[in-house]
Amino acid sequence: MAIVIHPRYPVPSRARRSIRFEKDEDGIIDVGWCEGVLADGRVFRGEMWAQDQVSVLTFFFSVDGLEELDAAGVRDIVERERLVTFPESGPTYCDAAVFVDDAERRLWSVNIVVGDDSATYITGSVPFFGYSRTEANTRFAAR
Repeated sequence: MAIVIHPRYPVPSRARRSIRFEKDEDGIIDVGWCEGVLADGRVFRGEMWAQDQVSVLTFFFSVDGLEELDAAGVRDIVERERLVTFPESGPTYCDAAVFVDDAERRLWSVNIVVGDDSATYITGSVPFFGYSRTEANTRFAAR
C-alpha cells in the first residue's frame, strides 16, 4: 500500500545545519541520514552521528497531533513504525523532546543510542545513507 505525504504535517527542516564530515571540537561526527513517511503521512528525517565511541540515531517528525505524548509514547511510535527495533531484553536508550527546526516548526526529536564501545542497544533500523559532499543529503525540500 502506498503512503501519501499528508500536507498537514510539515517536512522537518535542517537547512541551516552544517554536516560535520570531520570530528568537531566536541568530538562529534555526522555519519548518515534517511528520510521517509510514517503511516499517517507524516514525513520523518533520521540522522546518524557519533561522539566518544557512542553512535546515535536522531529522528525528527512533526509534533502536530502528537502534542500530548510523553517520551514513552513517542518511543512507541518509533517502534510501531519500525524506525528502529530494540532487543527483547537488556538496556535500551531512547529519549524524546520537542525541538524547533530551522523553519521554526515544532518537531519531536528522538535520540536512540545505537551502541558504544562495549555493546549494541538496537537490533535494527531503517536504512541510513552516508553523507555526501557532492550530492543532496535530503530528498524532501522543506520551506
